[in-house]
Amino acid sequence: MLPQSYILLLGQLLLGSLGTCGYLGWRAVKRDPWPRQHERTQIPWPGWLLPLAIVTWVGLAVFAKRPVPLTAIDPDAVNGPLIHNSLMDLALFIFLLGMIEWSQHLAPPPGDTARGREPISRQLLYGIVGFLACLAPTLVVFQLTLPFRPDDILHPLLKLISEDETRLILISVTFSAVVVAPWFEELMFRVIMQRTFLKRFPPSVSILLTAAAFCAIHPSWQDAVGLAPLALVLGVTYHRTGSFLAVVLIHMLFNAFNILGMLMESPVG
Repeated sequence: MLPQSYILLLGQLLLGSLGTCGYLGWRAVKRDPWPRQHERTQIPWPGWLLPLAIVTWVGLAVFAKRPVPLTAIDPDAVNGPLIHNSLMDLALFIFLLGMIEWSQHLAPPPGDTARGREPISRQLLYGIVGFLACLAPTLVVFQLTLPFRPDDILHPLLKLISEDETRLILISVTFSAVVVAPWFEELMFRVIMQRTFLKRFPPSVSILLTAAAFCAIHPSWQDAVGLAPLALVLGVTYHRTGSFLAVVLIHMLFNAFNILGMLMESPVG
C-alpha cells in the first residue's frame, strides 16, 4: 500500500497538472498560446553535426561503456559501471557542446544571438510548467498500457532501485538519471536532432520525428508509448522557448518523480 504522504503529493501534482493542461489548452483555443514564440529563429545545424553525434554516441556505448548488472545483489558491482557510464555521458556532452560551438564558428548565425534571450527565472518557470503539463497525460497513457505490461517489466535503473534493500545504489542511479542523463539526452535530441530536422521539415514534423526517436531508445514499446507525452512537451517547449535549461529541468523533474514513486512503492523493510 502506498504511503499517505505519497498519495497526497501525487494528488497535488495531478491537480496542478490538470490545471496547467487546462490553462494551456484555453490559451491555445484563444490563439494566444503560452509561452509565446521566442524572438530568435532556430537556425538548423549543418548536416554533419547529427551523424557525428550519433556515431560518437554509439561508439562510446559499444567501446567505452561498461555493462550494468541487471540485479542489485552486489551494490559495488552496480555502482562502478553506473558512475563510469555517467562520466562517459558527461564527456560526450562536453564534446558535443564543443562541436556545436565549432559549427557556429564555421557558419555564424545571422543577427544578435543574445537578442530575445529569456532570463533564467523565466526559463525555470517554463521547465516547471512543462513538467506539470506532461504529468497527467503520461499517467493516463500509463494506465491505458497497464493491461499490456508484464509484471516484471520495469526500466532497468528503476528495477535496480526496487531490488536494492540497502539503498546504496540509489545515489548512483539518481546521479545518472536525474543529474547526467537529462543534460546529455536533451542536447542530443532537442538541441541537435530537432534543429537538424528543421533543414528538411517544418517544426511540427521535426518535433514528431525527434519525439519518436527519443521514445524508441527506451527498452520496451510500453515505455516508448508511455513517454510520448513527455517527448512532445519537450519538443514543443524547446521550439517555442529556445531554452535548453527549460527542457533539461522538465526531464530532471520527470525522472526524479519516477524514482520517488519507486522509493515510495518499495520501502525498505
